[in-house]
Amino acid sequence: MEDPEEMERSCQLRHHARRVMNAINTVVENLNDPEKVSSVLALVGKAHAIKHKVEPMYFKILSGVMLEVLSEDFPEFFTAEVQMVWTKLMGAVYWHVTGAYTDVGWLQQRNATCPTRLTP
Repeated sequence: MEDPEEMERSCQLRHHARRVMNAINTVVENLNDPEKVSSVLALVGKAHAIKHKVEPMYFKILSGVMLEVLSEDFPEFFTAEVQMVWTKLMGAVYWHVTGAYTDVGWLQQRNATCPTRLTP
């Protein structure tokens, strides 16, 4: 799906976007509970590796897009300091999610089947 209008009309994409934002919200609400954060992100990573077969690099792309949208839509609130914190958070999300990919053997499987496509 590449057409922006098609994306806007997609109930499936809207549902997934809600799930993504709910997961991010859960992470933010539980920053003082590292076990909860790790658990949530491990579930996300394992589901995307095993069930959905999503390349881990797409989490990095999504993080960049989210940061860009926040910056453009909320410039008065998304100060340099806030941007730094969100960038750090999204880096931690990526680290945990890719750790889950490693835990389920994704990197080894991908290297064995198509080593040139894997981007760590």
